[in-house]
Amino acid sequence: MRLRAFLAFIVFVLVSQSLEFGLSWLTFVPLHLLDPNDRTWRPSLFLVYEGIVFAAAMAGTLAAARIQRKRVADYGFAGARAARQLLAGSAWGLGSVVLLVAAIAALGGFTVAGLALRGTALAAYTLAWLAAFFLLGLAEEATFRATGMFALADSIGRWPAAAVTTLIFALLHYFGKPNESVADALSVGLLGLFLAFTVLRTGTIWWAVGFHALFDYAALFVFGAPNTGNNNGQPISTKLLAGGFRGPEWLTGGTTGIEASWLIFPIIALLFLAFDRTSRSR
Repeated sequence: MRLRAFLAFIVFVLVSQSLEFGLSWLTFVPLHLLDPNDRTWRPSLFLVYEGIVFAAAMAGTLAAARIQRKRVADYGFAGARAARQLLAGSAWGLGSVVLLVAAIAALGGFTVAGLALRGTALAAYTLAWLAAFFLLGLAEEATFRATGMFALADSIGRWPAAAVTTLIFALLHYFGKPNESVADALSVGLLGLFLAFTVLRTGTIWWAVGFHALFDYAALFVFGAPNTGNNNGQPISTKLLAGGFRGPEWLTGGTTGIEASWLIFPIIALLFLAFDRTSRSR
């Protein structure tokens, strides 16, 4: 059983990553749907690319399920109470960013100067970015904390599997974007471990999907935090609030964004403690 589970994990990785690479190549090169040299983030870019990532993860899931003779639902995709968990995770993700930005603002690192969007642009980008970040959360959780983690857990145990997949998650974030900092890689790793904890505790990925989506939505769209993946450290041009972050890098995270602020670490510790106290193990 352990050998079969490990084989399922390897097959999931090979199928999902090769399919993701192949479909991305088709999108960027022969079809020219996206420009590989364009570093400007916009909702359409996320919807196309993260749709590819999610499709690739599901193809890998079907292959792993066939090997282990399991259902797709057994890898964290069970639908029972999915909407409730999605909403709960979303509230926690939004609240975490609000708490972090409030702490940064209290120390003089963030100011608001009204809305940066008006009229139809406000409505369109509010909804478009929400859809984009929900698809991002779904794609990344399906890749890192669903099938791969569940299959590996059947082979080496739950927490070792969570540690391995979280390490991969953090390393890909660190090496996948330019000018990433140690603080950002550490916080991404710890947030990934926290999301793995929520998946192990709830038995599904839906709480983690909601948290992931609203954390990024609030940080990048609502408050306009910069990110090194967008034009080497700029806020997205269609952010909600005018104003922005200023001050030392330890406070604001600099061009890597608020995930690299050292204030995020006590908030992550609080997340672990609060979720452990308020949730029941499944």
